[in-house]
Formats: sequence, structure tokens, C-alpha cells
Amino acid sequence: MSGPGQQPIFHTVITNPEHSGGPDKGLRPPPDPGKPSLLQRPCLYLTSFVKSLPVIFISAIVMWSYYAYFVATVLGLMEDRTEQIVSGTIFHVVTALFLWSYAMTVFTPPGSVPVSWRLSQEKIDCLAAAKSEEEWKQILGRETERLGCDVKQRSVQNAVRYCEKCLCIKPDRSHHCSVCEVCTLKMDHHCPWVNNCVGFSNYKFFLLFLGYALTYCIFIAATTARHFVTIWLLKKEDEEGVAVHHSAAKYHLLFVFFVSLLFSMSISSLFGYHVWLVLHNRTTLEQFRAPMFANNVSDPSGWSLGKMNNLREVFGTSAWMWLIPVKSYLGDGISYPSRNYGLEIPDYKINGVHDNPGLSNVHHVQETPSRILTNPTIGVGGVISVTETSNSMVRLDTNGLTKTVMVAETDLGID
Repeated sequence: MSGPGQQPIFHTVITNPEHSGGPDKGLRPPPDPGKPSLLQRPCLYLTSFVKSLPVIFISAIVMWSYYAYFVATVLGLMEDRTEQIVSGTIFHVVTALFLWSYAMTVFTPPGSVPVSWRLSQEKIDCLAAAKSEEEWKQILGRETERLGCDVKQRSVQNAVRYCEKCLCIKPDRSHHCSVCEVCTLKMDHHCPWVNNCVGFSNYKFFLLFLGYALTYCIFIAATTARHFVTIWLLKKEDEEGVAVHHSAAKYHLLFVFFVSLLFSMSISSLFGYHVWLVLHNRTTLEQFRAPMFANNVSDPSGWSLGKMNNLREVFGTSAWMWLIPVKSYLGDGISYPSRNYGLEIPDYKINGVHDNPGLSNVHHVQETPSRILTNPTIGVGGVISVTETSNSMVRLDTNGLTKTVMVAETDLGID
């Protein structure tokens, strides 16, 4: 707790290793959470335990399913030796990749704002003393330039995004997590099932975790279906001794078959949704609220580089590394290329980063938010003329008033 005149205590962890320079003058060091008091420790331990319950539950389910499938079903119910070897081998490979991806998702920090993006106490006091919103924006803008923070994204007030809890400039695509109590780079969401934020550094692992979890459940359901039908529906048994020996294994087979089916249906929708997000280079938060750029340009596809480049940004340039839960993502999590700024959009290829001429015609334009421009009002006798187009933008001239709207390629007649 912090009293009057004392600095508040923030639980902040700096995980970005890219900042190799020394501490700059005027920057306040990261707040020290300090040691919890004897009265606070039981509460902290209890909170940590409660947060870990979903991870403990998932671990318990996996351990039981391993016994129910491999020990009870493969070794106990499968009588064909070839079927045992093939099923056991594939099952252990998928299980290893599944647990590896899950562990990497749980224990890999998603990335947080580097120290160099934090405001000094003097600038924090200046922001607090600002007498108008415009003055507040100007102070943030000047401080952003002084710190060398490269940001393209803006708030709904068209200001540089600033976190009042972490006291720092927010990098593009970052958001403050109220559970982790830190600004997370490229935050997708906080997942209680992994007890961690899903962000820049562990998003690949999260996707692989979902993919291998789905593969794990589908494989179990597919290889136990025949035995489920034979034992429970057809009631086919060779002799009484076999039935007694298999009495416990049959119930493990029954439950693992239905549990794997239920998890397959639930995970498939979540996995498909995140694959769609990756192909469009969006996070869950950006899907609900499109990012806002300078001059109130709201573009839900502002970070998209094309489907293949979007995949490479998350999984890396080497396709051989895509299915292995090791770090292979591109970038530093701080800055991202945007199709709104007329910059050369990188084309991530196997042998390096190359320019993509197909995206170079997308440029930044002056406009008001797209939620207003999607339904422009035409005056009496007004004529719309298309003065400039691109694959995603059309500039309209309405009686001398120029506006730009986002449209689909099908609306432009582009095949």
C-alpha cells in the first residue's frame, strides 16, 4: 500500500531484451514492488494458487487421458500388435508437442514495455498539471519524440497512447492487462487456462498449443471409436475371462472417448478463430475495436501485410520451424509496418526481408473516422466521382468535398 506523498507500488516486469543501451537521464527506474509484508503474503499465495487452478485442472486432465488411452486402451484393449505400435508412437509424439507448446505458453512472458518508454517524474507532473486536453496531447507528443518512440497508433482522442498505470508511452498494439498489472506487447487476451497473457512473445506457442490440443483430442477419439462401438454398442466379447479383465479399462475407454469428442468441438472453434486472426494480422482486441491511426484513420486491416507475410510475422521465415514450439517470430514487438503510412511494406521471404511492390500503393490519407465515412451524405444534386483508388480505398469527391472510404475489392469490380 502507498500512503500520502509516497510513490505508488507497481508490479512491473521488464522482459524486452532489445533495449541494450544504458539508462537515460531523466528516466525513472522501473518501480520496485518490494517485499510483501507478513500480512500480505498469505493473500498473495492464495491468489497465486487460485490463478493456477485452471493450469492444474488441464494438467490433471492430460495425465488422466494419458492413462486412459495408452495404458487402458492401447495396452489393455487393443489386441493387434501393429495397431498398438502405430497408435502408441503417434500418440507420444503428439503428446510431447502438445505439452511442450503448453509449457512454453504458460512460462514464456508475452513481452512488456521497455524502460526507455517510461516517462520521467517531471513529465508525469506536467501531464497532471495540463489545463486542457490539447495541452495534454502536445506534452505527450513532444515526450514521444524526445524518447524516440516510434508509434503510429493513436487513441480515440487522436493522442499518443499513454498508460496511466505503468506511466509509459504505449507501443503500437500493446494494451494494459489488469490481471498481470503490466502493459503487454501485442496483447491478444489474458488466458486463465495458461495463467498468462497471450501476446507478442508467446502467441506462436499459444496457436501451437491449440493446434496440438485439437490433434491430441481428434486422434484419441478416432482411434478409440472402433473399440467403443465394439465393446459398448455391439457388446462383442470373446470370453468371460476377457470381459472381467477389461471391466475397468472399458470405463476408461468410455469416458476418454466422450471427453475427447467434447474438447475437440470446443477447441476447433477457438483454433479456427485464431487462425483467421493470424491470416488477417489482428489480435482479439483489434477484432473487437479496430486500431486508430493518426488523423483518426480507423483501419481494421492496418497491420495486414498479406496472408503469407502475416503467417511469417508470427511463425518466422522458415517453414520448418512453424510446427516446433521454439522462438521464430519476426520483429521486436515494439514497432510494426502499417499499410496506412505509404511505407514500403516488407515481404518476409525465406532468404530475408524484401520489398513487396504489390502493397506500395497503399498510402496515408487525411480523413475522419471510418465509422462516419462508411455512410457519406450526398447533397441535393451531388455527384460522386472516384478520383483515386487502391485495393482497399476509394477517394470520393462530393461537390468539391474529398473523402476516402474503405471498401472491399468486390465493390470495386476487381476480380
